[in-house]
Amino acid sequence: MAIKMKILHYPENGKMTTFANGLSEVFDVKSDKIPPAYNCDKDRLLIAGISTGKTFSADLSMFLRGLSKDRVQNVAIFTDSNDEVIATMKSYIEGAGAKVVDVKKVKGSFLPFLKGVKPEEMADLKAWANEVIENLK
Repeated sequence: MAIKMKILHYPENGKMTTFANGLSEVFDVKSDKIPPAYNCDKDRLLIAGISTGKTFSADLSMFLRGLSKDRVQNVAIFTDSNDEVIATMKSYIEGAGAKVVDVKKVKGSFLPFLKGVKPEEMADLKAWANEVIENLK
């Protein structure tokens, strides 16, 4: 049973893009940047790869604050951000009405424009995403 989902990433380049593209191949869902070309619309799950510092860009903040239940029911986040930033992301999402079902920490790049991901990192992320989806079924 397939569920209606989106895979999004922020920023447009770097490791989060590589991770999102890898997940999109597995689940046959096109990945897109945040803010996406086509916004979420009654999606059951959003898997979001987010890499940000302590401050959020206006686009990212507005997107997270707009994740109402009409747009998406559940959000799973993979991120290289610290716990304080993760808490802020969760408060934005849950304040809008969506439910954060899981957060996975991934290893970020020393330089933000580097895209390289080790095979074991990708395998670990894919296993996590599969578990998130299975828990929603």
